[in-house]
Amino acid sequence: MTDRLTGSYLRAWAQASLDGLLRHRVEINRLNVFPIPDSDTGTNMVATMQCAVDRLKVLDSGDGGGSGGTVGTAGAADVAAALAAGAVAGARGNSGMVLSQILRAIADSAAMSATGDLSARAIPVMLTRAGELVTEALSDPVEGTIVTVLRAAADGAGAAVAADRDADLDTVVTAARDAAVDALEQTTGQLAALSDAGVVDAGGRGFVVILQALVDALSGTPVDSGVTGHPDFSHGTGTDPHLELVFGFQGDADRLRTLLGDLGDSVAIVGDGTGSHRAHVHSVRSGELLEAVFSLGAVTGLRIEVLPAVPKTPQTRTASPVIALVPAGADGLATLFRRAGAAVGDNAATLAAALADLTDPAVAPGVDGQGVVLTNGQATTDLLAQLDQSRSAQVTVVDTASFVGGLAALAVYRPGVDIDDAAEDMADAVHGQRWTDVDCGGSEVIAGVADRIISLLDDGGELVTVLYGDELDDAGMAEVTARTVASHPETEIHGVHVPGLPVTAQVGVE
Repeated sequence: MTDRLTGSYLRAWAQASLDGLLRHRVEINRLNVFPIPDSDTGTNMVATMQCAVDRLKVLDSGDGGGSGGTVGTAGAADVAAALAAGAVAGARGNSGMVLSQILRAIADSAAMSATGDLSARAIPVMLTRAGELVTEALSDPVEGTIVTVLRAAADGAGAAVAADRDADLDTVVTAARDAAVDALEQTTGQLAALSDAGVVDAGGRGFVVILQALVDALSGTPVDSGVTGHPDFSHGTGTDPHLELVFGFQGDADRLRTLLGDLGDSVAIVGDGTGSHRAHVHSVRSGELLEAVFSLGAVTGLRIEVLPAVPKTPQTRTASPVIALVPAGADGLATLFRRAGAAVGDNAATLAAALADLTDPAVAPGVDGQGVVLTNGQATTDLLAQLDQSRSAQVTVVDTASFVGGLAALAVYRPGVDIDDAAEDMADAVHGQRWTDVDCGGSEVIAGVADRIISLLDDGGELVTVLYGDELDDAGMAEVTARTVASHPETEIHGVHVPGLPVTAQVGVE
């Protein structure tokens, strides 16, 4: 039985949350169909939680633990404040913004406690405060999302305290977790996008993982977090193409919120309580928006990503005239190339189907049987046999040699361009890239990948693509990026986790 949430418990909870989010990252990403089906909720929550945990190192390296004592012995108030500051500063995406406010609510509650620790009775107050901060941060809070799950958790914790004023911390937190799980299961029927895809809310799923981590930290007995997502991310609906912008901001937050609301949507602005803010917005008017934002205050850490376009209304299947070869059974690579806009041939049957689509005007209008095949370093025996049998499909083979080469080729492809011209542009992109596989394991992974990138950059280049498999986690990739940028500050690095990648990492430099 635990009476109070102390600094040491908060540390254990933060690390357990990070571990849990890492473990469920792919699952949560696949649930991400609302508001933008960009499959990054899990990744953004991991990155944000990593920033929170990293801030504890700053706390420990300061004055020996915040309010005094040895390293690692700071009280809950100091630990919670550090976690909140790290999360706000490093918040990624809408889900990261929300997570930062949950951590800020813990910090606010701990700061108001006479002892600096959190009692069982403080948990419903803390969760209610988190709900308030999240609602304030979002421009348009929607039911059926983490907002609903968070409120249910607060209600569940409150009911446990009301039923027994002497309930211990384990009982109250478990009640909050159980209520959150129940609410999460109901989200599928609360939003059309979730119902169409047959999934629960991604952010809510991440929050359940975090609550389960708190249960685990208090009990010392890890238990998996229950609900599965039944992911099928092929059915997302209802958005226009947007850019996602995330940045730090010093200035008038109210004026910033009005500006972002006028020029974008999915607005979230979070603060750490000291005047520093982090902003998130989706917009198709990014140039105009950024010009106005810079006129309002100081902008730091600007990050821009392209979000996928999804049709507002159901459309018939449209085949891509670009076919990417991947190894049989390499589901992670197949998903990667499909998301990049290619059809995939991972065996003779799927290759035959992709070639047949080129000759079907119903699914490939305007293609007239013409296409491009990217070899991606795969054997072409099946391809040549299929081409011999096909009298209609006319394809140009571009020897991309590597998976990063295939992505470089797809990056310059523009639908509607003459297929011969497109193939020439794609071949030029491949020839302009240098690449290498990295195969190492254990403690050598981070250094091995970083050293190989730096070696390639020493011969020139500024854009790096890193595909990394299961031996390198997101935190490790962040360290690889930090080491690379320290050596080559002007470098732009794009890291993509590919489950089941046949090598530790594959690196391309342009």
